[in-house]
Amino acid sequence: MRILAIETSCDETAIAVVDFAGPKTRPAIKIFSNIVSSQVKLHAKFGGVVPNLAKREHQRNLPFILKRALKESKLLKISNFQFPISKQILKIQTLEKIFEREPELLKRFKKYILLIQSPKIDAIAITIGPGLAPALWVGVNFAKALAYLWKKPLIPVNHMEGHLYSAFLQKSGENSNFQILNPKFPILALLVSGGHTELVLARGYGKYKIVGETLDDAAGEAFDKVARILGLGYPGGPVISAEAKKILNSKPAPYRSEASGTGSEILNKFQIKLPRPMLNSKDYNFSFSGLKTAVLYLVRDLSKKYSIKVLRPTIAREFQDAAVEVLVKKTIKAAKDYKAKTVLLGGGVAANSLLRHRLFSAVAREILNSKFLIPDSSLCGDNALMIALAAYFSGKKKAPMSIGAEANLRF
Repeated sequence: MRILAIETSCDETAIAVVDFAGPKTRPAIKIFSNIVSSQVKLHAKFGGVVPNLAKREHQRNLPFILKRALKESKLLKISNFQFPISKQILKIQTLEKIFEREPELLKRFKKYILLIQSPKIDAIAITIGPGLAPALWVGVNFAKALAYLWKKPLIPVNHMEGHLYSAFLQKSGENSNFQILNPKFPILALLVSGGHTELVLARGYGKYKIVGETLDDAAGEAFDKVARILGLGYPGGPVISAEAKKILNSKPAPYRSEASGTGSEILNKFQIKLPRPMLNSKDYNFSFSGLKTAVLYLVRDLSKKYSIKVLRPTIAREFQDAAVEVLVKKTIKAAKDYKAKTVLLGGGVAANSLLRHRLFSAVAREILNSKFLIPDSSLCGDNALMIALAAYFSGKKKAPMSIGAEANLRF
C-alpha cells in the first residue's frame, strides 16, 4: 500500500509518500519522501501560533511541497493532454466549490497542480483533527481536490493517533533506516504536545480509550506560557530545557527571601519549590494551569528585588522538574493499573530529554516485563510520516466529499 499523507493541523506544512509491504502488523516500510516546512519563525514574534497566519502559509506552501514530494518519490509527471472544454469547465467548477474557503489555494492549485498526472499511489491520508480549524481546513480541502483530480480514496486521520504511531518507527542498521515494530498490547501511551496531554489506552490497532487528560492547559502550552513569563521566547519547550541545563553543574548564587503566591519557601541558594498539581490524585488526569500561575507569582514577587535573568535557570529547572514529575508518576500509575505491556511516549514534548530519561527509568524500574517506546527525535514534532502510519494501521478509506475538518476531534 502506497500512501501520500498530508498534515496541516498547526504550523507545520508536511507531506510524505510512504510505501508499506508485507505482514499487516509488521510491514516493511519505504519512505520515498518526508517533507516538513515549519512556520515557527513566523509565529515566534507573536509568542504563539496565529491561526489565520498559519492558514495563509499552508495555502502558499502546499502546492510546492507536493511537487517536491512527488519529485523526490519519482512520481512527478506533467501531462500535456488537453481535456475537452466541457470536462475542463466541470473540473474547474468542482475545484471552485472545494476551495470556496481558500481562494488563494485555488489559484495556486490551477497553476501548479492541475496538469500533474495521477501518481502511482493507493490512497491519500489527511489529518482532519484535532488542531486549528483554519489550518486543518486548508489541508482537508487540498486533499479533497487531489482525490477528486486523481480519483483516489481519502483516509481521514486523527492527529494524536499519528503521534501514537510515531513511536512504532525505530531506526536500525548501519544506514539508520526505519523499521516498524510490532509492540505488545495493551499499550499505555502518554501523548504530550502544545495542545494536548492525554493518557491513551490502546488494546489493539484502532481500539483506544482516553484514561486521563489535562483539565486545563496542556503540558506544551504550559511550557510556552512559562517561557513567555521568563522572557525566553517561543516555542517554550526547547528554550526552557536549554535554560534549565545551565545550572546542572554550577552552584546557585545565594540570597534569602520568601515567595508569596506559591505556598513554598525560597531557600538561601535559589532552591525554589513549585507545586506538583494533582500529583497524588486518585485519577490519571493532569492540571498545569496552577503550576504556570505559581511561576507567574514567583517572578512577579522576586523581580522586585532580583534580576529575572539571574533567576531564570533555577525557575526553568524547577518548572520542568515539576511538570515531568507529574507526567511520569501519572503514566506509571495508569500503566500498572491497566497492566500495560508497552509504555509509549509521543508528541512534541516527547523531545524533552528529561522526560524521556525519567520515564524510561521509571518504566524499567517499576513496570516489569514491559517495553518502553519513544519516537525518534525527528518524529516528535508534527509530520506527515506519522499520519501515513496511522492511516495504514487503523485508517479507513472514505469518499472524499464526506470528509471535513474537526478541530476538537477526540480518540
